[in-house]
Amino acid sequence: MGLIDESGKISYKNIVQIDDTNRNEEYIFKCIKEYVKLHEDKAEAVGIGVPGIVNNNEIVYTANLPLKNVKVKSYIETPLPVYLGNDAVCATLAEYHFVDKRMYSNYALITIGTGIGAGIILNGKIYNGSTGAAGEVGHMVIDKDGIPCACGRRGCYEKYASISSLLKKTNTESLKEFFYLLDRNENIVKTFDEYLENVAEGLANIVNIYDVEMLVIGGGIAWFSDKFMHKLKTKVFSKILNRYTSDLQMKCAEFGNDAGIIGAGLLSIYEE
Repeated sequence: MGLIDESGKISYKNIVQIDDTNRNEEYIFKCIKEYVKLHEDKAEAVGIGVPGIVNNNEIVYTANLPLKNVKVKSYIETPLPVYLGNDAVCATLAEYHFVDKRMYSNYALITIGTGIGAGIILNGKIYNGSTGAAGEVGHMVIDKDGIPCACGRRGCYEKYASISSLLKKTNTESLKEFFYLLDRNENIVKTFDEYLENVAEGLANIVNIYDVEMLVIGGGIAWFSDKFMHKLKTKVFSKILNRYTSDLQMKCAEFGNDAGIIGAGLLSIYEE
């Protein structure tokens, strides 16, 4: 949580750890409510990033938190306007607004972490879809007979291209450990090439559907861009349909873990 100014600077930052002992609706919103009450005299609006589907300022569903059909405004009890956005959309807004807005109108940021999500900007505006579920690209199927997913389908993108899947397949505990071994183990090199192939499949699908000008890779893997970005670009460009005339640009995100907080602070601008 944090207070965001017009330049994107964060002040009064507070991190709350959520684990199995407090992973419940009451505790989560108690923390948010207390933080808002403490700082609402310094704020103009409240923005909340949600790891799931939001629609009409209501949390419809989250996969990793026990939140379903939650009317957030009734919990927080503040006179300030409250805005909700998917967490990947929030990260996208931070990157787009403060880094790339002047250069691109059609834009996608893909967050690769425990799962995979995306924020889509079309003609300078957030694309949320008809029910707020746009951007759930982690459940785009890339192998219809593939690995079962918790969503009920098989072969979902995030089962092959998330950080979780990479670490599980290589029996490593962190990206730092994985990239250390990448320079020292031929089997890890081979596995990583297969992983990048899977990442590229999904990214090419996104480009083919939305025809974006800029494709940004976010999440923890972005910190290691020098280890993979050139190879990933080559793989993506070999798969997109419009490869001969497309002027697609690709890069890794510049904001780190604060992107979601910063982007949540921008929801009041982009949701109106």
